[in-house]
Amino acid sequence: MNDSLFEKLNNLWESEKPFVCFRLPNTDKASVFFQKDTKLHWTKDLSCSGFLMAPFDLKQPIPFIPDQFSEQFKIINTSPNLNSEVILDSKNKISFESLVIKAKEVIASGRLKKVVLSHSQDVKTKRDAVAIFQDLLSHYSLAMVYLWHHPLVGTWFGATPEQFITTQENLSQTMALAGTQTYLENEDPNWTTKEIEEQELVAIQVEEDLKKIFPTNQIQKNPTIDQRAGNLVHLCTCFQFPKLDGNIVALAQVLHPTPAVGGVPKEEAIRFIEENEAYERSFYTGFLGPTNSSESQLYVNLRCARWTPETTTLFVGAGITLGSDPEKEWLETQRKAYTLAKVL
Repeated sequence: MNDSLFEKLNNLWESEKPFVCFRLPNTDKASVFFQKDTKLHWTKDLSCSGFLMAPFDLKQPIPFIPDQFSEQFKIINTSPNLNSEVILDSKNKISFESLVIKAKEVIASGRLKKVVLSHSQDVKTKRDAVAIFQDLLSHYSLAMVYLWHHPLVGTWFGATPEQFITTQENLSQTMALAGTQTYLENEDPNWTTKEIEEQELVAIQVEEDLKKIFPTNQIQKNPTIDQRAGNLVHLCTCFQFPKLDGNIVALAQVLHPTPAVGGVPKEEAIRFIEENEAYERSFYTGFLGPTNSSESQLYVNLRCARWTPETTTLFVGAGITLGSDPEKEWLETQRKAYTLAKVL
């Protein structure tokens, strides 16, 4: 029952104890991991049993909430409280478009093929985080939806469409996700050459990264499909490969950041991001999810926000290639921001 779930979350919130609630894509079960103290747990090698929140910069420590205390609730979809009149500010528009132009110059020089640029937008907080999460659950059934709260880390929520690493039994999976269009019911997306080329760059890089660990004949690349994520649709290519013995830190270090949130070549793209983005990504474009010794369900932290009682900060980005138009890339980030802004 939804009432039982949100009563549980509100009680945890009022107790000021750490907790995380999440629902995996296409399921009707929400899980809650919670603590009975305020201790901050860290992992370096991902060998924890609980829900971890890895930042974009993996040199930083990775907090997690143990699954020692947990409950599960059945979700009944209700009508979300959507705000169709959300107005997003454009204060970052000029600086973001200038950064796109700079990135295109570097791409033209041959040092980069693609780089993902991002920015943040602050919205005045009008609703509490649990109420926002309730609407995320109802509206984004195809995404991994979560609410993370730790007094020593902060409050984050999101609805992410991008699988990072899934391991079950003897099989693992990841995906290459790129290209963004507005979802139109009963209409197939008309992908541009720029979007198709961007997706292919991402898929090639993911496959090359996997080859650093697995022989080519152990990597299965599936056909590219359209994948809906709320009001957006993306191009998606899935890969299957064997499960590694032990924990998945080696695989995570090879794949992160995926070219869908970093770029190609990876090292040059990270360098450009670190030198030119004028803010700290924090947990945005990191990865998160439940993990234990037998299985992991980790997702790239996209379509996410950091909540405070005064301000909710939205994080959005776009993949830049030589064919990018600065104005269109800005508009893409606005469409992505609206994904979360309409439940605020």
